[in-house]
Amino acid sequence: MTDPDQGRAGTGGEPRAEAGSLPFYPGPPGRPGPLPPGAPLPAPPASLIPHMPAPSSAHTPLTLHGGAPAPGAAPPVPRPAPDAQPDARPDAGDAAPVDGRITIDDEVVEKLVAMAALEVRGVAGLVAHPGQDGGRGAGGVRVRMHDDEVTLDLGIAVGYGSVIMEVARVVKANVARVAGLMLGMRVAAVNVAVEDVRMPAGAAPPAAPPSPHPPSV
Repeated sequence: MTDPDQGRAGTGGEPRAEAGSLPFYPGPPGRPGPLPPGAPLPAPPASLIPHMPAPSSAHTPLTLHGGAPAPGAAPPVPRPAPDAQPDARPDAGDAAPVDGRITIDDEVVEKLVAMAALEVRGVAGLVAHPGQDGGRGAGGVRVRMHDDEVTLDLGIAVGYGSVIMEVARVVKANVARVAGLMLGMRVAAVNVAVEDVRMPAGAAPPAAPPSPHPPSV
């Protein structure tokens, strides 16, 4: 019996090849061939790995130090704002009162009352009277003050063609408003006397009515 025949006979005493010593036959180029036993598996190609989007920073809360909080950590608690320091400078309204007194001369009151009356439409001027027996002064205005109250008397001349009562009412209201605002006092009364009527400035006087009797020759 030849040697090959002896190897096929299988008498039990012939040496047998081990499984790990089988020859490795590579596959055709371009295709992965079978791996030898015990070899590590290669990594899959990058084209087969699914793309996972990166976490958006808009949904990741940041801590006070700029980093993202650890998973499971409590949300950061905002720090309270520091207490505002009071201004050391005292307010002008809180200043201590200063001793002294304030007086307003009657002539000042007379002028502002005259201006308030003359700005009313229909007033042609003020009627001046000599200041005797407590009457109105040269400006046509009389001022009487008592504590924080003031009483005003004035005489006016209205323009020809105006409604006298309406002009007098407007003068009374305007004088009381202006005097109360500018003086800071309570106006107890405003007495208006209409004592004259005048032609408006620039207007011609009315013609005299014709005489019923013709002149004698």
